Formats: sequence, structure tokens, C-alpha cells
Amino acid sequence: MRSFLYTHVFYLLASAALPATSATQHCKASPGDSTWPSINEWNALNQSIHGTLIRTAPAASSCYPGNPFGSSENCTDVKNHWSYAAYHAMWPESVDYSMYTNNSCLPPGVDGYSKDKGCSIGGLPQYIVNATTERDVATAMKWASDRNIRITVKGTGHDLGGRSTGAYALSIWTHNFKHIERKSNWQLPGTNSTADVVVCGSGNNWGSVYTAVHKMNRTVVGGEDATVGLGGLIQNGGHGLLSSHYGLASDQVYQVTVITPEGQRLVANDVQNQDIFWAVRGAGGGQYGVVTEFVLRTHPVPANVVAGGLSFYPSQNSKASEIASWDALAEVSARIPDLMDIGFTGTVMALTEKNAVKYLGLKEALPGASAIISLTGFNMTVQRMNDTLNKLAARFDPEHVNITFQPLSSKSYWSSTKPNPLASASSGAVSLMTSYLLGRRELSDISKESLVTYLQEIMVSHKPNSGSMLLFGLQGGKGTAHVPESRHGSVLPAWRSAYVHTMAYGVSVNATGDPSQSLKAGAEWLNAALEPVWQKWAPESGSYMNEGNPFNSNWKHDFYGDNYNRLLEIKRKYDPQGSLFVWSGVGSDEWNYDLNSGLLCRV
Repeated sequence: MRSFLYTHVFYLLASAALPATSATQHCKASPGDSTWPSINEWNALNQSIHGTLIRTAPAASSCYPGNPFGSSENCTDVKNHWSYAAYHAMWPESVDYSMYTNNSCLPPGVDGYSKDKGCSIGGLPQYIVNATTERDVATAMKWASDRNIRITVKGTGHDLGGRSTGAYALSIWTHNFKHIERKSNWQLPGTNSTADVVVCGSGNNWGSVYTAVHKMNRTVVGGEDATVGLGGLIQNGGHGLLSSHYGLASDQVYQVTVITPEGQRLVANDVQNQDIFWAVRGAGGGQYGVVTEFVLRTHPVPANVVAGGLSFYPSQNSKASEIASWDALAEVSARIPDLMDIGFTGTVMALTEKNAVKYLGLKEALPGASAIISLTGFNMTVQRMNDTLNKLAARFDPEHVNITFQPLSSKSYWSSTKPNPLASASSGAVSLMTSYLLGRRELSDISKESLVTYLQEIMVSHKPNSGSMLLFGLQGGKGTAHVPESRHGSVLPAWRSAYVHTMAYGVSVNATGDPSQSLKAGAEWLNAALEPVWQKWAPESGSYMNEGNPFNSNWKHDFYGDNYNRLLEIKRKYDPQGSLFVWSGVGSDEWNYDLNSGLLCRV
């Protein structure tokens, strides 16, 4: 493990060029300020938290002459593993998408690398608390808040919106909170009832939790990617394979332990600290405190998992095939609510142009839409899956649309969902998208002509002819709709009528350009081209923050809905100094974060 102390000269070099800030600007402290703690003060903090303070040493520092920050990682290993989320989770400072760290200190050759950029702390946090106890977390957070220092929270760093990092911040790294314990008769607070639960430290990822509960012959609702951490996923809702049956991950929470920015340790449930308990179940990732422990409901393991699917694409380069392919996509989209009502979950990946060539192996880009439909059924027969797919395919025009069926399979739940930590190899410079929740009203209760129009409008491409991708995640339906209101938390209310979480990937981002400008340009295009389509298509719905556009100009409505004002009151109660900031977070419009200067200042 990296130590706190290394040659002080690098700290001086890193801070020498920082802009001086004044109290009148109301900015969070930075090393250029007279109020920034001295090295002796940082040493005192380190002693008070049992030597768990780490001064940031970017993993890729070893790839630069002289290894300026003393990284203990081998440069070749860093380069070889840069695309794997599991490795960013292991490196104290790192997150999956480096554009949110201002592309600071990247290994040569990776996405976003620029030779002129060099290696600096840049947009990475200045210090990291490798916390092992809740007392360490509380001590460090109060120390930082009292000194006007920004606080960030990292579990795994698997973060599409840059919430787990920030310049001049003290980062709380929760990865050591890895306890998992089953309690089959856990007393529900305020009742005479019990529940079968697992008590989980927030430092776990879903792979470790799934493995543990498998040995207990139970399962839980969580993310599909084994490398994703519990904290960020649960606190903003969280969906996965079982969501269409049991609801969101946040719906399964009976209790949390949370450390506030002012150093309070709160046990929150239905009978105590109800306000923050409500806030962190749906709208809380990185905003209200550091959750160290969750008490989660468990469920019986499905007897089997049946998987199958089909794909289609235009059969030729003709207007008739183009029209038929869009009609086929509309047919699939309109049938999703019915498919989910009879027990199916899965994904529908819609593709155009070069993306269709890439994912379907086509010889040329064809006008129109292509799609890959992957369905999963629990406790289901192969025959039922086969009948369903054949009925769906019968709605397509076979003369103008080519159809290919995927092999059907029936497996045990564990063999089909067993975690593979190295399966997530999509980390890089940036992942920017927009998403929306769509229900029966938007998919089935409108004309085919209107549905085709919306599909075509949302699948426009930022870069001409590069193609687009629209991903329907079948994660709502009866599961989210039938969750008792007492378990709803602050999650966006639109989830209760939604069937699909739909992500659009048509934006193009210049990975090697100035990160601030590249993100701005991508966001401007999304806000001009795609966000208005969602608002016209589903004006009463909204977006899932964990996989949404963090620069959405309509973010208060889309991410929080009618819950926003109450969430803001709770934010001001537990984080009065604004120590925790995330883009499009509650109260974030009161602040401006400049990636280039690293300064976080009140507007």
C-alpha cells in the first residue's frame, strides 16, 4: 500500500503554479491558498486516523521520467490493465473515466493520452483516506469540512459522471469496508416482523456480494457488472437482472450507516434519521455523506435461467428495407411492456450505420435500423422462450429484414450470473450518454408512426455516418411498480411507471482534446439534439442519474422530479458547508467546478 510520506518537493512543484484564490471568491481551499493546511497539519491528520492517509501518487507516474510521484505500480502493468475497471478500483486515486480527472497522468498510448499533457495530480484528489474504521472516516470528514476542503467519496471509481474524484479534494476510499453477514431473522425497525437480510460493508462490489450470498443459497438485487460498488449504485437507485421482479437495489435497503461531512455517525432506517435514510435511497451518491454499511433484503434463488434472442437488419440497400427495419424496431419497442409482464427481462440494442457493422458483423453500412434482442426468463421453459421469439419475429417483414435467432439455453442461476471481474474492460477517457425512463404510454399506447419518428430522432448521430446506439434495458415493469411505497426512498418517481431504462449513445467526444472543452461540446450537442426528444416523447418521465447526462440542462426535473426541494433541504441540513459536490447533484447549481483550474467556487 502506498504510504502518506514521500519527497515534499513534489508537493511544492505541484502547487507552485496554482492560481491564488481569495476568501471573497468563496472557493473550496486549494494548495495556492494561505488557508491550505501545512504539511505538519496533514501529518497530524494522518496520526489521528491511524496512519491511513495517502498522498496521491497516480498509478501511471511510473511511465514518466523519474517517476515524479513515486508510483509503486509497474508502467507496463498500468498500460496493460488501464481498460479494466477492476484495476481502477485497486488504485487509490483512479476512476474509470479519466476525462473527469482532467486526463491527469495517463499512461502513454491509452485513450485520452496526449504527449504534451505530462503527469500531474491535476484533477485527482490531493489526499486519500484509506479508511479502515468509521471513526477514521468521521475524523477525516470533519477535519476537511472545518478547513473548507472539498470531500469526494470513492468505492470502486466505476463512475460515468465523475462523482468519485475532484481536484484539491480529500477522498474517502471505502474499499476496506468489506464485511458480509447474513441475518435470516433480522428485526425490522419499528415492527414485530423480521426479514432475511445481508449486512454488507459499502466497500464490497457486487461480485463479492453475489458470491457470498450464493453460498447462503440466496440472492440480492444489484448491478450486472461485478466490478461496480454497492455505494454509488444503491444510492442512486440501482438496477440489474432481478429489478423487473423485485424492484431497484435502493428498494431493498432496510438500514444504512452513514457518516456526514460534519463527522456524525448516523444509523438510519424507518424509525430514526428518516430524512437522510430517505435521501440516500435513490438520490444520494456522493452527496449526503459516506455510507459505510447497508442492510439489504435477500431473495430466493431462481430455479433456472432461460436465455435466447434474435437479431435483425435491413436485407438490402433500399428504401423498402430501410422502412421495414424501422417498423421492426418499432414493433419490438411496442411489445416490450407485454414481454416484461409475462416475466421477461433483458436488453434490446438498436443500431445504425457503422455501429450496426461493428456489432452485427455486416459487410456494409445499410440505411435503416438493426437490433440485437437478448431476453432472459427466470423459472421458465425453453419452449416458452422459443414460442415468444417466433411470435415476435413473425411481426417483421421477411422480404426486407434479415432475421437471425440466437441459440437458446437453460442454466442454473449461478452458472449464468457468476461474476467475472475481468469482464468489464470498457474503462477509458470518457463515457458520455443520455438516458430516459419509458413506460407503456411511450412505447405501446402511441401510433407506430409516432414511435418510428421518436426512434429515428433519438438515434441521430453527432458525427455524420458514424452511427448511433440505443439500448433498452428491461429493468422496470411490475418489479418497480409493485414495491410498497414505504420502500421507495427518494428514487425518481418515474421508475414506478417505467418499463425500460433507455440509453442513447449518439454523441462523439474528442478524447485527446482539452477535457473541459470536449465535455462541454459533447454536452451541448446532447442538450440540443437528444434531450429535447426525450422531453417531447416522455414529458412526465425522467432519467436515471447513474447512467445519464451529467450536464443535462433539465437535470433537476430529470434526475429528481418532485423530490428535489425536499432533497435540497436535507442536503443543507447534513452538508451545510457544501463539502460534497457532484455534477447535477442536489444544490450543485450553487457551485461552479472548473476542470482546468481545479477550483470549486460558489456561483
